[in-house]
Amino acid sequence: MSQTKADLVREVLGELFSLASGQVPSAEDTAFVEQRIDPVLAGLAKRNVIYIPDAQEIDDEVFDALVAYLAQICGPKFGRPRDLVAKQLTEGELRTIQRIGGGTGRMLRVESALVPRRHGGIL
Repeated sequence: MSQTKADLVREVLGELFSLASGQVPSAEDTAFVEQRIDPVLAGLAKRNVIYIPDAQEIDDEVFDALVAYLAQICGPKFGRPRDLVAKQLTEGELRTIQRIGGGTGRMLRVESALVPRRHGGIL
């Protein structure tokens, strides 16, 4: 299952404001966080932290760390100081998730073009 951009916005605002169940953030706050998502995802990909190709399909294992990261990025706009240590820790968590990945589960192979061919004993 995956999460959407709207889920991400709602959770980031909940993290920043400690919204109670049923409380709705203002349209301006929602728009601000929503506008930050694509540039933040592009920056994370550019720095080889994690690549999330579509903000409408965020994998569950990435979601919580991404919420925490975006809360650090958006926090100053809402009067919450940015905690650089927490931001770096979250970025490290995202790197770990990217590095581990899902994989295919298949045995790794060497490309045949990289295997030297011996003809007559001399390469």
